[in-house]
Amino acid sequence: MPKEFSVALKGALSLFIVGTHISSLCQPDEALLWLRVCNLLTPLALVFFFFLSGYGLMTQLRLRTLRTPTTSPATLWAGWLPRRLWGLLKPFLFFYAVALFFLFAGFGFDHIPQALAQLKVNFIIWKVGIPGPLFVAWYLLELMVLYVFFYFSFRYVRRWGRAVLVLVGLTLLLMLVAWQVGFGYYWLRYPLCFSVGVVYAIYERNIYKRVKACRLICLAFTLLLGGVYIWSVQTFPNQPLVLLITSHLAYFALPVMLTALSKVWGATDLFMRRAHGPVGSALMWLGGISLEVYLLHMSFVSLYRSQMIYIQSPVLFLIAVYASSIFGAYLIARYLRVLVRA
Repeated sequence: MPKEFSVALKGALSLFIVGTHISSLCQPDEALLWLRVCNLLTPLALVFFFFLSGYGLMTQLRLRTLRTPTTSPATLWAGWLPRRLWGLLKPFLFFYAVALFFLFAGFGFDHIPQALAQLKVNFIIWKVGIPGPLFVAWYLLELMVLYVFFYFSFRYVRRWGRAVLVLVGLTLLLMLVAWQVGFGYYWLRYPLCFSVGVVYAIYERNIYKRVKACRLICLAFTLLLGGVYIWSVQTFPNQPLVLLITSHLAYFALPVMLTALSKVWGATDLFMRRAHGPVGSALMWLGGISLEVYLLHMSFVSLYRSQMIYIQSPVLFLIAVYASSIFGAYLIARYLRVLVRA
C-alpha cells in the first residue's frame, strides 16, 4: 500500500466523519443526502482509521527489523512507547484547550455560569469514555491503549504470530473492561480492526496473491460483506445480540478485502498515476491535516448551533462547518504544528 494512497484515503474518510457529526445536530427533516451518506459510511471510515493505524505501526516495525536485523530488542524499542503516546497526548491536550474555548464562546463569555454547568457535565461523562468537551477524542484515548498493547506484544514476544495472539487477547480484554464499566459502544466496535491492520501488514504479500488468484470470488464476497455492513448500520442497535456480533465480522474483513482488491483491480495504481493531479493532491493535502480536522470540527459543529450563533439553514450549516474546520485545521497545521504534532 503506497503511503500516498493511505494518506489520501484518510483525507476522504475524514469528510464522512465531519458530515456525521453535522447530522447529529440536525433535525430529521434537515438530513441532506450527503449527511445520510456520511451516516452510512462513518463506521467504515473509523474501521479504516484503526486498520491503517495498526498497518502503519507494523509496517514501520518490519522496515526497522529488515534494516537492522541484528539489533537487540532493547535497542530497537528504546523510547518507542513514550514517543508514540506523546504523539497522541500532545494533540489531545492542545485541542482539549481549543474545545474548552469554543464551549465558553458558544454560551457567550457573559454567561459563564451556564458554561461552567455544561463543563461540569462534560467532566462527568468522562466516566463513560467520552472526553468532553472534545467528544471525538475517545479515538485517541483508545488508540493510546492499543499502542501500549502493541508495544508489550511485539517487544516481549519473539514470534510475530504469537505476538498477534497476545495483541488480540489484550484487545478483547480492553473491550470486556469497556463493556463492564459502561463505555460507549464505539469503544467495542472498532479496536479489533487495529489488530486486523497489524495482521495485514505481516501477511500483505500472501493476502494479495490469494486475492489476485481468486479476484472474482473475492469481489463477490466483498459485495456480500458490504451488504451485511449496510444492513448492520441501518438496523443498529435493533438487532439480536448474536446477529449484532456476527454482522460485525464484516467490519473486520472489509478493509482487508477493499485494500487488496483496490490493488488487484488497478484502483491503487490509477490513483498513484494521478496522485499529483488536482483531486489526488487535494486528498493528500487533506489527509495530511486529517488529525487536525478530526479534532477541530466538533467545536465548530457545536458553535454554529449554539446560543451565540445558530445557523438555521442546514446547507449553510454544513458549508460553514466544513469550511471552518478545514481552514482552521490548515492554519493550525501550518503555524502551530509545534504545539500539536510530536
